[in-house]
Amino acid sequence: MASEDGRSSPYAFWAFYTLYRKLKGTGIKVSFDEMCEKLYPDYPVDVNSNTSLFVTWKKKSRGRNEYHLRGCIGTFGKLPVVQGVEKYSLVAALQDRRFPPITAAELDHLKCSCNILHSFETIYNGKGDIYDWQVGKHGIELEFRNPRTGGTLSSTFLPEVMPEQGWDQRETFLNLIEKAGVYTGAEDILEDHQRYFIKVVRYEGNKSAIAFAEFEQRLAELEG
Repeated sequence: MASEDGRSSPYAFWAFYTLYRKLKGTGIKVSFDEMCEKLYPDYPVDVNSNTSLFVTWKKKSRGRNEYHLRGCIGTFGKLPVVQGVEKYSLVAALQDRRFPPITAAELDHLKCSCNILHSFETIYNGKGDIYDWQVGKHGIELEFRNPRTGGTLSSTFLPEVMPEQGWDQRETFLNLIEKAGVYTGAEDILEDHQRYFIKVVRYEGNKSAIAFAEFEQRLAELEG
């Protein structure tokens, strides 16, 4: 059973399972290895890898088959993959300051996505081409100088964000600047990027997702 925006994976399931056990206080405790062996025997997993990742929670609209953002947090630091999934499953669900913490009553309306990031490459650091990336393939991290204070600001969008929003490369940079907290003059910063941009990094992600219906089915298989 495939999820709506990509097949499920042990990472997406484990993120959902972590929050489920936290909020419900129930369910048997199995190891990540045991879960993989039982539910995803053919999915390639390297439990010894250190990786950057983001976990995203979305909630289904009542009476409509649409999902809206409910929390998204991750790290560009390199964490052991299972530890990272467990940590950011809860951080994204319970500590995203844009939203109230997810509650147990919301679980059956949720979808969880887990994006394992890789192939980081600096394409601009004072020289280079800021447009050397592809919409739909790459995520972008921008670091730039605030024209008012001279301080350094940064922001990022994951690879799936640009296609979802219908942004081209230029629109992506304008939104990155605003996301970092500069709400006026974004176009001036972009036009004079050699003055203000410090670094542009492109990266890729392996995204998987699982909605509650599939999670519930696989949970029954795991605990059966």
